[in-house]
Amino acid sequence: MLVTATVVLLAATAIDRREGLYLSAFLLLLFAGSVVYVQAHKPRLSAVRSFSPSSVMVGEPATVRTRVQSKTDLDTIALWSEQVPFVFGRQPRGELPQGRWVRGRGYATDLEYELRSGHRGRYPIGPLWVTHGDPFGLVQAERAIAGTREISITPRVTILPNAGLRDASGDGVRHELNHFAVQRADELIAREYRTGDSLRRVHWRQTARRGELMVRQEERQGDPEAALLLDTSIAARGSASGATSEAHFERMVELAASLGVHLLEAGYQVWLIETVTDAVPTVAGTTPFTISHFEPGAASALLDTLAETRQRPVPADYDVTAGLGPVIRRTGTVLPVFAVLGQVSPLGARRLAGMKINADPAVAFFVPAEHRGSDEPIDVQSLGDAGWRTALFSEHTPVSEAWSRAAFGTAAEQPRERGRGRVRN
Repeated sequence: MLVTATVVLLAATAIDRREGLYLSAFLLLLFAGSVVYVQAHKPRLSAVRSFSPSSVMVGEPATVRTRVQSKTDLDTIALWSEQVPFVFGRQPRGELPQGRWVRGRGYATDLEYELRSGHRGRYPIGPLWVTHGDPFGLVQAERAIAGTREISITPRVTILPNAGLRDASGDGVRHELNHFAVQRADELIAREYRTGDSLRRVHWRQTARRGELMVRQEERQGDPEAALLLDTSIAARGSASGATSEAHFERMVELAASLGVHLLEAGYQVWLIETVTDAVPTVAGTTPFTISHFEPGAASALLDTLAETRQRPVPADYDVTAGLGPVIRRTGTVLPVFAVLGQVSPLGARRLAGMKINADPAVAFFVPAEHRGSDEPIDVQSLGDAGWRTALFSEHTPVSEAWSRAAFGTAAEQPRERGRGRVRN
């Protein structure tokens, strides 16, 4: 329109025709009027976005549904587009469907598309942009009508079979992960009678034994606890620490997620220990760690936490077991410990071996020797002698295979144990 008005103006001036000046002025005024119209008639739109499901595993689709509402007709709105991170591929866009009239709310239309990501994390979706223009189609403007909302892409979870874990000492003792077929029962204990207690709660046997009035009191049994150690370190030059590659670390996170969900569904409280974080250390020369606690049934919270887990650089004197000690001291009991590790120095292996006295069962997943970047060997034999079960785990090892090695004693590094352990449900 502007180019045409300019050409007409120049031609009219060159041939001295006043009609051309009128036509050029009309085109310029029409364009200016369209600009004013678009600026003055901003669409009064609102949008509500929802995800189904609210979080998905890596590689699985999530459906995004957006309800767009307007107080006026949607005829002047032509296109919509959603801003999404590059991990989801191409940006969703399309023509805005014709709105339908909803009494008391104006016009409404629904948008729906799928997102799929091969990378875990929390990603912002939005804003939602719409393109609107004037009735003549001369001017268009793009405006954001909805903000951003995060979606969580969690690591994959492999369903692990129920199994007893053989004692690494080979004495035939089995340590079973308790699976509750029924709700945990309330344990009945007796206490002294207090004013206001119902006489129907009198515990006559304890009353006769103690010589004073005793009543029954229900005390709920606590859930058993387990520790899950995830090595989140990046090795310093010349040291043995952490995953050997990004793909290996992602497989470690996948194994930790599968173990955590398995324990939570078995009725365990899970202490997740990320060995390295980006927090500032409180003491010089130490490496900060993160401890998260999850109750049974909180698998989604565990997966959301692991969705944001990242590797961090560590110093040469990094201690992979630093976060495990506080958990053991806090629980005050012997508890199952599962350590998902990459490269581990001999010092870290010795410290792990020393913690076996508070871990039962104690299971460690290591990177195979041929995948390590350091020539220093991991003292796997010392861990085995201390009672730890060890299993090799690289970026190519399926999670189910690693679990089978640990649970049934089929690990390649222990050729003496060829037989499969019996499954105990």
